[in-house]
Amino acid sequence: SCWRPWGWCGAPLLSAGCSTNGAEVIGAVGSSITFHLRSLEGGAAAWSFRDDVIAVVLFGDPPEATFFDDGFKPRLAFPGKGSALTISRLRLEDAGTYTAKSLQVPAVTCAVRNCSAGICRYALRCAASGAGAGNVSYTWSVGSARRHGAVVLVEESALDEPLLTCTAQNPVSSRNVTVASPGSCDCGRRGGCIWSAFSISYPRDLL
Repeated sequence: SCWRPWGWCGAPLLSAGCSTNGAEVIGAVGSSITFHLRSLEGGAAAWSFRDDVIAVVLFGDPPEATFFDDGFKPRLAFPGKGSALTISRLRLEDAGTYTAKSLQVPAVTCAVRNCSAGICRYALRCAASGAGAGNVSYTWSVGSARRHGAVVLVEESALDEPLLTCTAQNPVSSRNVTVASPGSCDCGRRGGCIWSAFSISYPRDLL
């Protein structure tokens, strides 16, 4: 999901293309500015400047940031557990519009279980919720094999392999969720069973 774009106009000598539907923050060369997110939905946010991603931050205490622009890296901070972006030592070229997009943590649902002849088969579905989820692609890692798509079919005999991991990927990051054996879950009832994310990967580079 996309957060409202933010812009700042420098004064007195700077001019900037400020967004008409976002908040305008005024700063001067050499000073600092701070942009605040309205919420921490999604667990992480990707910050862009003029449509180029400059950093991705995982919310937390302390937040974890991955940087994509060396010019911004030493001047960025993420106060409030990652709920804000501070840019210090402003430069003339920093004037413009800043955008933050929330990054969703995927969840895995055990949708179907079919048992016969002493063997149980499961259909596991991986999905990232929230606006913008349609731009996400999914890959499953089942042992050493990789399968593309949101749904994976596994047999109980395969559950002795390494844990099943779903990777949800959008153009700026990838997020992992690892699931334990679905054998202890009563699949198919009340929407199935949902596992929360046990591991989160660091954001990947732009494609």
